[in-house]
Amino acid sequence: MSLKYKILNGICRLAYEPEYRRFTGIGKKPSSPSIGSIQESIMLDYVRRNKATEYGQRYHFDEIASYEDFCKNVPLTIYEDYEDYIKDISNGKIGVLTEEPVKLFELTSGSSGGKKLIPYTATLKKEFQRGIYPWLADIYKKVTGVSSGTAYWSITPITTKKSYSPCGIPIGFEEDTEYFGRFIGKLMNSIFAVDSSEVKFVNNMDEFYLKTAMGMLKGDKLSLISVWNPSLLILICDYIQEHYEELKLDPELFKDGDFGKVFPSLKLISCWTDANASKPAEELQQLFPNVPIEPKGILATECFVSLPLYGEIGSRLSVYSHFFEFKNTETGETVTADKLNKGFYELIVTTGGGFYRYCIGDVIEVLEADGITPPLVRFIKRAGITSDLFGEKLTDEFVRNTCDKLGIANHFCLLTPDGNRYVLYTEAVGITSEAFDTALRDSFHYDYCRSLGQLQCAQVIHIDSNGYDIYSQRLVSAGMRLGDIKPAFLSRLDDWNKWFNINLRG
Repeated sequence: MSLKYKILNGICRLAYEPEYRRFTGIGKKPSSPSIGSIQESIMLDYVRRNKATEYGQRYHFDEIASYEDFCKNVPLTIYEDYEDYIKDISNGKIGVLTEEPVKLFELTSGSSGGKKLIPYTATLKKEFQRGIYPWLADIYKKVTGVSSGTAYWSITPITTKKSYSPCGIPIGFEEDTEYFGRFIGKLMNSIFAVDSSEVKFVNNMDEFYLKTAMGMLKGDKLSLISVWNPSLLILICDYIQEHYEELKLDPELFKDGDFGKVFPSLKLISCWTDANASKPAEELQQLFPNVPIEPKGILATECFVSLPLYGEIGSRLSVYSHFFEFKNTETGETVTADKLNKGFYELIVTTGGGFYRYCIGDVIEVLEADGITPPLVRFIKRAGITSDLFGEKLTDEFVRNTCDKLGIANHFCLLTPDGNRYVLYTEAVGITSEAFDTALRDSFHYDYCRSLGQLQCAQVIHIDSNGYDIYSQRLVSAGMRLGDIKPAFLSRLDDWNKWFNINLRG
């Protein structure tokens, strides 16, 4: 059986190799292209190909011949700037953001609203592959034994029927392997331990965990696990341990808490380890003490930002994927990848999907930058007031809008994390935990984390009418100046129950 997987993985490795050589060859020879020339070429190609679009004509793409022209003509953008364009595309209009047709929309969470649609073109899918392929090739080259077995990739369960835009554009990938391209996707399906068709459209989460566990345990050949938040793998392990009899496992496997004995062929785990994922990543490492964990690179629904190379701290900017800009968080200066220095930056990206100078809301740290090799970066946080325990990506603006829709925004409201749930402290009366949680589930990623069981139902706690005063007192005690404190609907701090006066009659 292992020979079968060696052959299939070997074919995949050969397919990934050209992108790997191209990426790792940057700056190695005098004849190799520079980061600056690679990035400028990508930017100019975007404006050349899309100058006749509605967006290109509005911002005079035909006049752009340099990065300076690009900055002068094209404004910095956020998702809300594209909503009218995306509505037009949804209704069948062509040539709006790109000359290429939109193949599908992918759902993600919005900063102010619950959901946003990201247009995917054939070019954007290829841009993701330019980051995915060298990363996987690097794993095959450097992790002994990983090509001898199967792989588990986090598969997103769909709890609703397939949907389409008014003109028939699909919303959501049919299969997660579509990121890889048709040919490689079929090969990957043969390598996957869990058949995505069996778990993608499950009726409930118990069925999802059961079928996932059965697939991962089948044949003792699982050699690679790739998930986003480490908490998902922890939940799968908890399920396996709790249902060991149903899964026909020897209870002795769990005696010393080493899950490496449950998956004896496992060679590598790939997951987030930065920011809010750091603690669950540490817990996961305790479950798998002898299995290396490779931190994932930075990736958003809109773009592929960076990829890890095995053994490095941080991840390398995927300079062949998109055109990147970086806004220094201290000086406000915006620079290109070849002009980076060590420090903290907000990320700005232009992609083949039709987003131009798009501020994705991520703050990164540049760990290493020499202008020759791809910069080494790591994710720090979301810009603004956000909370992201398991990938739910809640923002202050979204919580504010949720409270407004429920008619309680004119009262003091503060949403805070509390273990594996959120708690709303409010002076408003009559709002229940269930109603508030339902409203939060308008957020695509919050709903996803709730469905997986990573997050429990939000709780509403009613407080006396001095909420803002106490909120300010705590922030002052933490070192903030009273004059710098602004009203907020979201806080990353926990343990607010020790500060507020709980109103039991609420």
